[in-house]
Amino acid sequence: MIKLLKNAYYFYFHDMKLRNKFMISHLILFLIPATVITILLYNQLSGVLLSNITNSELSMSRQTVSGIETAISQVNSASNNIIGNSDFMTMLQYDYAALNSELAENPDFVRKMLIFLISSSAMIDDINITDIKIYLDTPFEAMYKDSRFSAYDIYRPLSAIEGSYWHGIFSSTNKRMIVCPSLYLTPSEASNYGEFAIARKLSYYSDSEKTAAYVVVYFSKSNIESILRKNITITGSAAYILNEWDTLVSTSDMYLSGKYFLNYSELASRFPDTTKFETAEFALEKTYVNHKEISGTDWHMASVIPVKSVLQQNRDIVLKFIVVYLFFVIISFGVSQHISNSVSKRISTIIGQMREVRNGTPKPIVQKPEYDEIGDLIDTYNYMTEELHWLMEKEVKAADDLRKSEFKALQAQINPHFLYNTLDMINWLSKSGKSDEVSQAVQALSKFYKLTLGKGSITVSLRDELTHVSLYVQLQNMRYKDRIHFFVDIPDELLDYEIPKLVLQPIVENSIQHGIFGKESKEGNIVITGWTEEETVVLIVSDDGIGIPPEKIDSILTGQGESRTGSNIGIYNTHQRLRLFYGDEYGLAYSSVPNVETSVEIRIPLTRYLTS
Repeated sequence: MIKLLKNAYYFYFHDMKLRNKFMISHLILFLIPATVITILLYNQLSGVLLSNITNSELSMSRQTVSGIETAISQVNSASNNIIGNSDFMTMLQYDYAALNSELAENPDFVRKMLIFLISSSAMIDDINITDIKIYLDTPFEAMYKDSRFSAYDIYRPLSAIEGSYWHGIFSSTNKRMIVCPSLYLTPSEASNYGEFAIARKLSYYSDSEKTAAYVVVYFSKSNIESILRKNITITGSAAYILNEWDTLVSTSDMYLSGKYFLNYSELASRFPDTTKFETAEFALEKTYVNHKEISGTDWHMASVIPVKSVLQQNRDIVLKFIVVYLFFVIISFGVSQHISNSVSKRISTIIGQMREVRNGTPKPIVQKPEYDEIGDLIDTYNYMTEELHWLMEKEVKAADDLRKSEFKALQAQINPHFLYNTLDMINWLSKSGKSDEVSQAVQALSKFYKLTLGKGSITVSLRDELTHVSLYVQLQNMRYKDRIHFFVDIPDELLDYEIPKLVLQPIVENSIQHGIFGKESKEGNIVITGWTEEETVVLIVSDDGIGIPPEKIDSILTGQGESRTGSNIGIYNTHQRLRLFYGDEYGLAYSSVPNVETSVEIRIPLTRYLTS
């Protein structure tokens, strides 16, 4: 027996054909360890996969709740802006006679009401916020009957919603705000304005028990359902939202939500820990259940995952692992055969040639044509060399195309609200009979977007970029009565150098909206200066606005920063575009002294602009 083993050992290492030797070696090295490991670790692997899946679903649920809360927060913010408007709240103090007198004799009062209606209409984006209505009591009927206001379709008579479910809740409870699902709205509201709403009750100043108005901001049910459906990643699972009255607000699947339905109080009592999935049975079917509260509402989101679906997913993952492993085993057999067939005295030539790849691009082997197996190998190597050269050139071009496409994608994220607001201003100027100002505004807006979209190029000269941002400031000054004092101090020799399009405008817009308009006077200065440092153009945009607190300044360029008037996503996109286009050493840098000054440093390579 020992002699037989010795003979087998000697035969394997000395006499067996290399092709067979490689096949047996790979069989031992791949299949046997894989089989043993799979058998020993199957249960442990299933446990790890189960934990990963539930953790992933918890993370997905948190993201879904965050998305819904963001949508609700936008609606709630619009509602707060309306009830926080002092002109609107002052109007609610008037009685019938005083209100009619103000409308007839006080142009300033009418102007303030029109501005209020314009700003309220501007908050309707038809994506999340679908409509805004203010239902007024009878003493204020002049407001919704006045032709100057009716065009905005904001003011409505209180009688229009007296039969709604949400109005009944307000009438029978002390609630001042209700987040309304579809069931709470009248059919007319749901079909014409929006299927969800946040309604607020406002009382007379003189009589807190009597209702003066209801402010209702309608929002999209489909938007909430779209966010909710993204929570579903496992077959057979369901997610649904219900409120404290056990009303089904929204669902990813009506049938499954009915099958797995739990009422509001039952969710809280049976599943108090919202940081993990817990087991529950529905008609003898075992499931994992988690729920989370949606802040700013009386809504809870429940997520239900059938255990059998999770286990099936575990089995699928293990099966995929085995299939992939076997795939590589098959490849290894092919590689072993190729290696065994490649043994020859000329293999050293190929190895030496391939070693040169470490120091540069591969080069073909130059020698007389040969027609045996090694000759075919050399011919294949030469062909591969040509293909690698082609692929490397293609990869460089693809990387450049990707960089440009990503640049354009980031550039396309510019907020359209500037256009909406400017058109609103032109509309107001037109209605006011200011034809010269209308003409100036239209010409400025036309030239602004001509520079924005012209020629489809991604870079412009610094001269054109300064013209572009000057037009933006001009339009803002027409809107805000010349409160922005804009100065440019850049040497003429810099004006013909290249800069990516739409770099300065988002920064100046941020200076105006978050800096100067944060001051009590709503007035301030913006200065743009510039110079060169070796092969770099340095531009500084500074303003004397309210500044940025030290604890927030580091978050501006991460896309996470928030100001009192909105997010800094435009600045984040501008910073990302510059880094993507030129490299990580370029981009924006912020510095600020609160209530004194904010400066933004822009660094880009010194490149002369070439006109096409």
